[in-house]
Amino acid sequence: MIEFTLSRVTLCVCGVILLVAVTGVVQGVYDMDRSDEDDHLVQRIGYLLDVFESSEVDELILDGSMILPSEYQLYVHDGFVELSNGTKTHVALTGYQGEFVLSYDGIEVITHRTSLQSS
Repeated sequence: MIEFTLSRVTLCVCGVILLVAVTGVVQGVYDMDRSDEDDHLVQRIGYLLDVFESSEVDELILDGSMILPSEYQLYVHDGFVELSNGTKTHVALTGYQGEFVLSYDGIEVITHRTSLQSS
């Protein structure tokens, strides 16, 4: 009877060890995917600002809750777009030379530096 109990305890311990090992691998894959998604997002925002800069549109409204993951902030300055969650920062280049900070719960209104309609 004791052999049966010991074999079940050993089986449970091996199962827990296997679950812990698999969870670590899955978490690593998730972290890599999240990092790739953040890199792609910051590049797309840089592209959006480039398109806005070369367009005839006078105003662009950015809603942080629509484009940013929660707990992230977007910093745009000196031709750089930075997406940060406090621990990791992703950077992309842009032709847009304005400066602003956009948080998840914020809204930013961007206007052209030289409006085409003002001339």
